[in-house]
Amino acid sequence: MWNHLRETVLTSYFLNTLWLSTAVALLSILMAVPSAWFVSHFDFPGRRFFEWGMVLPLAVPTYVAAFVYRQVPESAIPLLIHIRSTYGVDAYLFTEGFIRKGILALFMAGVLFPYLYLSLRATFLVQRRGLIEAAQLLGRSPSSVFFTIALPLARPALIAGISLILMEVINDYGAVIFMGVPTLTVGIFRTWTGLGDLTSAVRLAGLMMLGIFVLLWLEHHQRGRANFAETSASTAPHLHRKLSRAKGIGAFILCLVPISIGFIIPLVQLLNWAWISLLQKRIQFPWERMVHSLTLALGTAVILTLLSVILVYAERLHPVRWLRQPIRLASLGYAVPGAVVAVGVMTFLGKTQHLTGNVFLIGSIYAIGFGYIVRFLAVGLQPIRAGMERVCGSLDAASRILGHSPAQTLWHINLPLIRGTLLAVTMLVFVDILKELPMTMILRPVDFDTLATLSFGLAQESRIHECAVPSLMIIFLAGLGVFGLNRMLLPSTSHPKP
Repeated sequence: MWNHLRETVLTSYFLNTLWLSTAVALLSILMAVPSAWFVSHFDFPGRRFFEWGMVLPLAVPTYVAAFVYRQVPESAIPLLIHIRSTYGVDAYLFTEGFIRKGILALFMAGVLFPYLYLSLRATFLVQRRGLIEAAQLLGRSPSSVFFTIALPLARPALIAGISLILMEVINDYGAVIFMGVPTLTVGIFRTWTGLGDLTSAVRLAGLMMLGIFVLLWLEHHQRGRANFAETSASTAPHLHRKLSRAKGIGAFILCLVPISIGFIIPLVQLLNWAWISLLQKRIQFPWERMVHSLTLALGTAVILTLLSVILVYAERLHPVRWLRQPIRLASLGYAVPGAVVAVGVMTFLGKTQHLTGNVFLIGSIYAIGFGYIVRFLAVGLQPIRAGMERVCGSLDAASRILGHSPAQTLWHINLPLIRGTLLAVTMLVFVDILKELPMTMILRPVDFDTLATLSFGLAQESRIHECAVPSLMIIFLAGLGVFGLNRMLLPSTSHPKP
């Protein structure tokens, strides 16, 4: 079917993916950059709430937000009818597609911008206070300081946050299929499950991987040999500057709009639907699916964290190329969409099953766990590697000189020192797996549902009110992880006012 796909839908898959990624990245920048700057450096009404509230949209899966915002294009039907009768079919199709794609990009940015917000806020909090104060003494306005000093210094954080957002957009399946915007991920599903052509699905997956690696190479090439460094005296705490009443209201609105789009509006609408289901006596609490979701998320998160510790510590003990390169190659899984990982896992398990005669690999709980580890291993490797390099230092060598084995050194010295990092990694992986949809749909066993697959299935059957309860359960469970993660990574800072 590859020639047929190439001649008919491949171009639209690629253009939709490119357009959506660009639009969500730009909207996320508009939402995250001002809010991170104001929360980090200024005092205004509601700042203490926004310190932790801005990360709440991370608890809302994109497909759950799509359930809520799907009604927005439907409310524009009278306008579309008027355009069709006045300007013709072509104008109608263009306007309808623009509204649908625009709403999709807007709520996806509202859900995903915290990836960029967290990265930028952490950077703004530790930027050199002396540089900013010197610029202010030389007469620079706050806006000039932001654009000429703070933002250029935050470039690594900006690129890192945007990269995470782009990967999430490319990986998305539920929101784009629900809003009728077919991307390359949708193409993989349709080619595999609809046409039964695994070979063409693998080719589409290869195109997606090629595009992601090109983006990573362009960023690396554009950065060149630029480097960023901070001295030990550069992280003096910032003073929150008091804004005037008008500017304070403006900052409040700038922070309120993205959190409303990504969290408040979906939460209120889902609560309303759940209340309607309760009044109609159609509400059911999917406790079994919740157990499935928690078992998969917690179990895989713990296993992945332990595996990351073993790999990072082995790399520290034996920093040789034959060990370091495979570990770094394994960490590329997060740059690959979940549907692509699922294709690879199914292909690999199919070959393994054929060789061993084991019929329990494909379509088993082990296949899902293996896919999650492949997909999210980088989430554990990078923070744990950074944590060991930052706090452990030369303690490994000192422990070995004193006669302790590598296992004793890891257990008694390294793990206690990076305990906070380990908990943060576990929480982050837990939240990601709890919301994961495309890979779970492909790799799950028969009659095995999670909260994600259940809510998406109910929504596809137009049982919108009934999908509210499992969606709210996802938001609640993920919200606990997101709140704990934010408290650990960005502890509340209360600085005196100048």
